[in-house]
Amino acid sequence: MVRTLFAKILLWSVLAQLVTVATILTLATVYLPESQQAVDNAFRLYADTAVTLYERFGSKALDQFLARSGDDTLLRLTLSATNAGVRCGRKSDTTTGIQARGQNGSYCLTVRAKSGGLPESRESRRTRLQITILLELLSSLGLSYGIARYLSRPISDLRQTASRLARGDLSARVGGRFARRRDEAADLVREFDQMAERLAGLVEDQRRLIGDVSHEIKSPLARLNMALELARRDAEAHAPRQFARMQHEIETISQLVGELLTLASLNAATARPLDQTVDLGALVAGVLADMAYEQPGRADDLHFTPPAPPLLVRGDKALLARAIGNVVRNAVFYTAPGARIAVRCDENGPGRVAVSVQDSGPGVPEAALDRLFDPFYRVDDARTRRTGGTGIGLAICRRAVDLHAGTVRAHNVPPHGLAVVIDLPQVGGEVDVA
Repeated sequence: MVRTLFAKILLWSVLAQLVTVATILTLATVYLPESQQAVDNAFRLYADTAVTLYERFGSKALDQFLARSGDDTLLRLTLSATNAGVRCGRKSDTTTGIQARGQNGSYCLTVRAKSGGLPESRESRRTRLQITILLELLSSLGLSYGIARYLSRPISDLRQTASRLARGDLSARVGGRFARRRDEAADLVREFDQMAERLAGLVEDQRRLIGDVSHEIKSPLARLNMALELARRDAEAHAPRQFARMQHEIETISQLVGELLTLASLNAATARPLDQTVDLGALVAGVLADMAYEQPGRADDLHFTPPAPPLLVRGDKALLARAIGNVVRNAVFYTAPGARIAVRCDENGPGRVAVSVQDSGPGVPEAALDRLFDPFYRVDDARTRRTGGTGIGLAICRRAVDLHAGTVRAHNVPPHGLAVVIDLPQVGGEVDVA
């Protein structure tokens, strides 16, 4: 099935040319024999008329007829007597002979062209027509290819550039290759580049704003936390609950600022070095051990079987641990104590490995699955505030996975629960593991 615009334009152009050629061949097949027959009939009529005039009125009437007919047709006509059964003259491009019989014997009318040549024979005209049609078809194919290329190239380049933008390359532009063109396709390319430039500026402004605000908040928070500790030390007996609440809120804001800084740095990291070879199973086991240390009461809820043999990926070990840890932490938040949280690490097709985290929580509405990894997106604001989430952890996970040329997706698991699957390219062979 033809899918590209270039192939469709070229195909329809070629089909149109083939229909035209077929029509010409059909007409030639029908009318070429008739036209040749008309020429043969005309020459035979000249011959019969010349013989009749000669036998009835003599050579003078014959000469007048032949001279007058030659002047009208630019032909030189000559009638001569011949024996019956003898071939009448030799045919060439400029001469032919027509056999005719009269009352007194057989005659041969010789027809010579005064200039140029006689009308071509049926075979010659058919050969010439076939060569002409072949040349016309070849030139039409070349012209069709050029037109299809000219019309489809802006769309093809536009698609490639849009794909680069979708992968996060905000510097992608179609460029000035169509600057001299003045048509709708070139206008579309120029407007697309302007839109990409504007989007890149907006995204850069957003990144700068997040980074600047986070940095501006971080220092006052540190000073506020220090002042709170000093005040708490002086007034521990008077307001312990209030100080504890203030300490909790400061820690929440500090966590938010830290995650904002992490997200900003990941968004700006288009060429982050990812040169470590990581044992994914060991990394997942380490993440789960840290989670069990943070929340000892949930250690028995985490179920994981290390893969055999080891599954290796290339990347940043700390960044991958942060991405997987955010997913596990999210699963712990939304799963009731005592409920199962299954973590798996398996091969996921040729050259791919996957880490899946399946919780036993309430799941997520289907309409919200595509936005689950957007920054600050919350399915349930009240529930997120109760669990202490900031809405950035899964966004950090997606950006970290993107930097490793992987994908992350979520889907509901019946009867209830959510599964998050991180897919990464696998490293083969024996390599040093970080």
